[in-house]
Amino acid sequence: MFFYTINSFTQINEGALNEAFSNLGDSMSIEAFNFDINKIKKFNFQGDTILLDTTLNINKLYNFNYRRKDNFEFIKPNNVGQVYNNLSYEIEHSNYPSIGFNANKTIIQFEDDIYFYDVAYPVTELLFKTVYSQGQLTDVLFTTNVNRKLNFSLSFKALRSLGKYQNSLSGSKNFNFTYNYNSEKFSSKMFYVSQRLEKHENGGLTIISIDDFESKDDVFDERSKLNVKFEDAINIYFKRNFFSKNSFNLINNNKKLSFNHTLLYSTINNAYDQKTINNYYGELNSGLISAKDNYKFRSIFNKISLNLSNLIFDSIEAGLINFNFEYFNLNNNENKIRESSNLFSLKLTKGFEILDLDIDLQKKINGERVGDKYMFMVRTSKSDKIDMSLKFISTKSHPGLMYDYYDSSFKNIKWEKSNKLISINSIQFKLNDKRFGEFQISGSKIMNYFYIYTDNQIEESYLPVLNQASFNIDLLKLNYNKNFTFGKFSIDNTLLLQKVKQKEYVLNLPKYVFRNSFYISEKIFNNVLEIQSGFNFKIFSKFFADEYNPVISTFHTQNEKKIGEYPIVDFFLNAKIRQTRLFFIFEHINSSLTGNKFYYTPSMPYRDSGFRFGLNWNLFN
Repeated sequence: MFFYTINSFTQINEGALNEAFSNLGDSMSIEAFNFDINKIKKFNFQGDTILLDTTLNINKLYNFNYRRKDNFEFIKPNNVGQVYNNLSYEIEHSNYPSIGFNANKTIIQFEDDIYFYDVAYPVTELLFKTVYSQGQLTDVLFTTNVNRKLNFSLSFKALRSLGKYQNSLSGSKNFNFTYNYNSEKFSSKMFYVSQRLEKHENGGLTIISIDDFESKDDVFDERSKLNVKFEDAINIYFKRNFFSKNSFNLINNNKKLSFNHTLLYSTINNAYDQKTINNYYGELNSGLISAKDNYKFRSIFNKISLNLSNLIFDSIEAGLINFNFEYFNLNNNENKIRESSNLFSLKLTKGFEILDLDIDLQKKINGERVGDKYMFMVRTSKSDKIDMSLKFISTKSHPGLMYDYYDSSFKNIKWEKSNKLISINSIQFKLNDKRFGEFQISGSKIMNYFYIYTDNQIEESYLPVLNQASFNIDLLKLNYNKNFTFGKFSIDNTLLLQKVKQKEYVLNLPKYVFRNSFYISEKIFNNVLEIQSGFNFKIFSKFFADEYNPVISTFHTQNEKKIGEYPIVDFFLNAKIRQTRLFFIFEHINSSLTGNKFYYTPSMPYRDSGFRFGLNWNLFN
């Protein structure tokens, strides 16, 4: 009925209405600005270049969220800005330790997420999206080239969302500044990133409130009437990064030789505050009336290298890396963890007639908590129809420094130990064919897998117990994506199949995750207004999902309650006028039909049905 209405509407009032939109289109068209969108580029610190895309497509809908990434392999929390639960295991590619509090990894920016720009015209990008209650999400970017060699960018993202459940307020502020300069003799890149996350943690519903939620009693349709585990717990995560890379060309001919220096300075603070104490974490230390845990991490990454381009290799870079860090309790900094490590680095790239070869090696010279990293990749080149790649990666990484030492305000949450490095060997094959879709299969062997569980001898206990698996875990993943188009109609299918081989259930994942989007695309009013409208469907198999543990901002393993096999259906209507994209989304419209069995963790419900509106606007001045 909806699609019929759209088609009927386009045939009405073709006179005045079409003329008005035609005039609007002429005045707002790209051609009127007489610029080339291919001259607007962005790239990360590794040099991977992406052209700015202002089209309206289904991937824009998938990425229109707080993370600005596709959430296919995650379960969204019931409030924007809270941590996401995992539907797959992400292979850790970093061999350097960090602070821990690993649940925050799903919502923070990493170095790979920061982009530099090269634009022929000043560019402004604005993102706005509503939340569920009292707040909004905004993300603003401005970038310009001072001249052909020098560019800078500023961006700021802010969020406030009250949420529907007790003590679920979330807020964040992200500020980014980037600068890059390129000339024949010298190139320089720099960024500064500041991120502050404030999450009010309720720990999920109590056992009685879970029964009330599933009873579908109209009284509890107002979710704030459901009791939660923690009434006033707050987590604040504050991270700052400063990155600088400078390259000096020593020889600039067929045999190019350059000297490079890379610096990355990071500081992370994590503070947990809880005034009302209950039985979930037990008693406080003697003399305390509230819980206040505050930890800090500082690290400096320094790398010097020589890069040579010659007739044998397109690029060969050899260097030395020094990594210094310290981690300590701000309430009592006597027990500091400090370490200085050195590594040897080697990167090779070589292009053949139909293949490209990439090698990236980092070998540890000294240091306990830094690991080795080996990556070999072969991929096809100069092919318009088929892209293939085969990659092998082996990493050793530390689970996080807070899992080596933690002394909480709670009497029974403290440990001092030396965890083994997690070792992962993974091989991955990708095939992207325009006719048959994108196919990816990977196999991984995980050794010394790190996980947390809770003390089941104490009823309703959230006391964390740390452990590492004494057995190896084998993980097989298969991904497939294909978009089928039939005239104005399209179907986008994404499938993830997973198989885990392990002696005990410590890495729990669904066997399948499936997403289907069925939609219609149409251009109306003399092609000035472009629309896409349809339904998005997602489902995953039942599995023992991890539970979120607020005091350590980490998910812990549980094998008592399965969640999943509830369909999530969203309706969307997206539109585009010139460089402005509008999004109208009715999330989880079938929530009243699934019997209130939808969960994001075993004790935290998934989102109820709700309407979200947003826009993404690009201005080229």
